[in-house]
Amino acid sequence: MIIWILGALLGAGIAAGALVLLSRGENTKTGGFDGQLLSFCGGAVLSSFVLLTSFQIVGAWELQSTVRQHASDEARVLTRTYAAAGGLAAPDREAVRAGLRDYTRTVIDKEWSAMADKRDSPLAWRQLDLITARVAAASVTARDQAADTRAAMADLYVKRHVRLADPASMTPIVLPVAMIVAGIFAIVFPALVGPTTDVRHIVALAFVGAIVAFGILFVIQLRNPYTDPLAVHPTAFHTSLTRYTQLG
Repeated sequence: MIIWILGALLGAGIAAGALVLLSRGENTKTGGFDGQLLSFCGGAVLSSFVLLTSFQIVGAWELQSTVRQHASDEARVLTRTYAAAGGLAAPDREAVRAGLRDYTRTVIDKEWSAMADKRDSPLAWRQLDLITARVAAASVTARDQAADTRAAMADLYVKRHVRLADPASMTPIVLPVAMIVAGIFAIVFPALVGPTTDVRHIVALAFVGAIVAFGILFVIQLRNPYTDPLAVHPTAFHTSLTRYTQLG
């Protein structure tokens, strides 16, 4: 939140400073301008900024919802796998369940933050592979659930791959850059029209600059669903750990 406030103040300062600097000369105050042309140009610049900002907000919000859903899907399969492992023989059951607990903690503690940089955890992959190998070699009991556990593990791999693909859906960096450029144009353009450095003009343009800067920072923060202050947290995996305890 502090960075948003500072960003808004910076935007206000840029807008006000541009007005003071660009409106200092007499020519900018008395020169003739085509009002219709300036209105068209200003509208085009502002529309470009609004379009780029809106597009990215909608896309980022949808990505956040997708990340939550995919994390929930994987966590649900983890719980199902943990429950299915209850039908294995005691040594296998304990080994598989311990592996699932370790995997879940690795996702929470290591992999989730790494996904902000579009990376996964090699440790999580090794843990999952070891669990799969143990299930494949598991002895069976009278209530043979080895087949159910293997099926759940196969589904878990699918859900994991889907979750790890989510960071690739972030908007390309060219869009935020274009938005920033359009935002700068939007707050500097009014100063180019040549209004006087009246206090009311400065304050009005400063408000516009603050709003534009706040919007840019909001989009940048929202763009990556794994970074604060608007980050999606691995709540579903914490819930799985709680369910493990309940399942025994």
